[in-house]
Amino acid sequence: MSLWSRAIIAMPGKTPAVVGGDLRELLEPAGLLPPAAWGSAQITAWQVEGDHARLDLHFDPPDKGFAILLRPLDDGAGYRKGKAWVISYRGQGFEAADGLLLEATLARLEAATAARGWSAQDLRFRYFTRPVAGDTLEVSPGKKLYIRVTDHCDEACVFCNATEGNANVVPSRHTVEEILRDLPAGSLSQVIFTGGEPTLIKSLPRMVFLAYERGAKEIIIQTNGVFFAQPGTLEPYLPFIDRLGLGFSLHARQADLSAVMVNHADTKRFSAKIAAIDAAVALGFRVKITCVVMRPNVEQIPDFARFCWERWGQKLTRLQFSYAMPRGNAWLNRHLLLRFSDMVPPLQAAFAYGRDVGLPIETSQTACLPPCLMPNEIEQFDVYGDFSGGATSDPDRVKPPGRCQGCNFDRLCAGVWQRYIDVFGDAELQAVTDRPDPGTPVDDYLEAELLAADGAT
Repeated sequence: MSLWSRAIIAMPGKTPAVVGGDLRELLEPAGLLPPAAWGSAQITAWQVEGDHARLDLHFDPPDKGFAILLRPLDDGAGYRKGKAWVISYRGQGFEAADGLLLEATLARLEAATAARGWSAQDLRFRYFTRPVAGDTLEVSPGKKLYIRVTDHCDEACVFCNATEGNANVVPSRHTVEEILRDLPAGSLSQVIFTGGEPTLIKSLPRMVFLAYERGAKEIIIQTNGVFFAQPGTLEPYLPFIDRLGLGFSLHARQADLSAVMVNHADTKRFSAKIAAIDAAVALGFRVKITCVVMRPNVEQIPDFARFCWERWGQKLTRLQFSYAMPRGNAWLNRHLLLRFSDMVPPLQAAFAYGRDVGLPIETSQTACLPPCLMPNEIEQFDVYGDFSGGATSDPDRVKPPGRCQGCNFDRLCAGVWQRYIDVFGDAELQAVTDRPDPGTPVDDYLEAELLAADGAT
């Protein structure tokens, strides 16, 4: 899903040119919304890419990797031009029947567009004009606003994804404060301060105060924890304890392995992280621990869960094991990446242990471990967005039609990183058809919205 498919917040002093629409309002009346059957093909997904929309089709048999490309009318080349649209295609083995399919698709879409009274200019303005990324903050699936208050860090984790093209980097303290003063807090589930390492910013308590004052439902600080090991560093956050959670990154239960994961020679940092978590739970903060998993630490997943329970017990709100998404440092260290299936047995052992002792343990869809890998463990997935109709959480992820078509977990799946498939293929993926969607409720923005300062759209 592209930025323009999600809700956004204007940066101070910026006014995005247009509030985008959801192309489904034309695809649905045209009968083109996945999983529509269309001739000998099934439309499995659609995605806006640059100046066009792509409708992915699955032919059975044969699967030709065929896609229909649509864009507003212009002077460029295309298979056929209508009054408002240009239609083209991508794929192999084009046949006469495919030409008929394109003609019929164009006719349907032209009829739906004419009924709305849209012109090609209207279409481009509404659906295909993108805001400048630096003019907006992206609201992530699940109504979560991540604010990267710095891109500096005092560690260099082998899996860090913050080193590659992250949205919402706002390194100016004054800009962050201006954003928070106008925060549409009632429209968000969480405001998450992250980085880099956010505790390197001295004004972080002030930022948390502003988010709290604006009524943010939940505030999270994501941290490696080292700073909070220092006496007195947690106390400034006590006034916000009813809505503030601390998310600690901890990736091993021993100092030497922790040093490998954070790529830092000082093994004393491990004891500092432990001391910080000890202090946070003693003060009554809601504490979540996130352990990012790669080859060096995958086998210790069950033991790590046991370590966390024996040390912090019920004072720990939850424990999350995250697959290292293949971007940033993890992509540079892709020799350390795991197959999804290598992570499943130790995860299942940890889940079972958590259920036995009462420790909530989950895995992260943010890092794109697809639920089809463990359909019996769907309750252990952090479901945060509605991705039905073949949608994904961002443009870098895919749902291969040949593997994902007809999956009953489609709504709950954020998609799989294309880079993962480039390295490992898609053979591990399999549509879940032997059980229904569990009906997990999702509170999310399902259409593009510009969130105004007062929470209106």
